[in-house]
Amino acid sequence: MIFDLDLVTEPGSERVFLNCISRLPRSYGQIRAIFDTGSPKTIISARDVFALKIPVRSLEKAPPTKGFGRGGLPSKELNNFKFILRSKDSQIKEFEMPVYVIDIESLNKLNDEYRKSAYSIPTIIGLDFLRLFNLKLYINLKETYAFIEE
Repeated sequence: MIFDLDLVTEPGSERVFLNCISRLPRSYGQIRAIFDTGSPKTIISARDVFALKIPVRSLEKAPPTKGFGRGGLPSKELNNFKFILRSKDSQIKEFEMPVYVIDIESLNKLNDEYRKSAYSIPTIIGLDFLRLFNLKLYINLKETYAFIEE
């Protein structure tokens, strides 16, 4: 099965995005995540945690999410994040994996500038997604396409 990715080219940068749909109970909705081959872990952004109403209160505390230039963001671990992808030939495939989610309850207690900056960071798909499901990532910048394949 092949899943197309969005390769977005802007002056001075290229970004690869994965569009998926959350299938958590009471947290159904679309996510546009950036592929980060430097991230070992998938991280659901504060913006998506808020939009999807993911209940962070009951989740276990995780180490702070680092690497965004402002120190660590408070995080929790969601052991069974469920989401679906639509393949190139319109088949639906469901995935379930552990992820970090930004703890928006803790984040909202921090100062306005820090919080505003944290809410601007997108959801990140890390290498754990590729490894866990034995997927291959293909990116061709010259011909401007990207996809993942089972």
